[in-house]
Amino acid sequence: MRERDENAYIRFFALWFAAGMTLGVLLLLTASHTGMKEGNSVRLFQAEAFLGRKISAKACFSYLLKVRLGPPAFAGLLFGLTAIGAYFAAAAVLAYGFLCGVFLAAAYLQNGIAGLLLFFLALFPQIFLYLAALFLMAAACSQMAETNHLAGGMQKKEYFRFGVRYFFALILLLWGILLESYVNPWFLSKIL
Repeated sequence: MRERDENAYIRFFALWFAAGMTLGVLLLLTASHTGMKEGNSVRLFQAEAFLGRKISAKACFSYLLKVRLGPPAFAGLLFGLTAIGAYFAAAAVLAYGFLCGVFLAAAYLQNGIAGLLLFFLALFPQIFLYLAALFLMAAACSQMAETNHLAGGMQKKEYFRFGVRYFFALILLLWGILLESYVNPWFLSKIL
């Protein structure tokens, strides 16, 4: 596969993420205007519960390592090695976008513009690595699932390329976890 094909996959999944995010925002905003009487029914930032409580960066890192690295590693390998992996990868990207949109809308409903600022500060800087890893994993899984059906079956070259891309995506996830555990709390303490 050429580099242009890789970029097309990444753009495709970025559009799926944006569509999911838009859907999540619209769904929560519509629900808040039609059924929910108060925006606080979706509690996103309950800072008062954590005031004065210190969470060590090491404990945060070990928790995030289990939550953020384990499931994507297993699911991505499963998606890449199955015939319908491209559909699962698109659904996963859409779901991540949807959840991001729901949290964005909940932050806005609860705290207005300050909630949006807090939402973006809470995700900075690790979100860039998480999104890059998500799109790279989805592209690798889709390309691998598509080559499973080619005449002649899988070649060692395709397995190697999938492994390299997937390993690089896992490294990006690990760097994102490090940023979220060590840099983001320091950054938020300086800003807030």
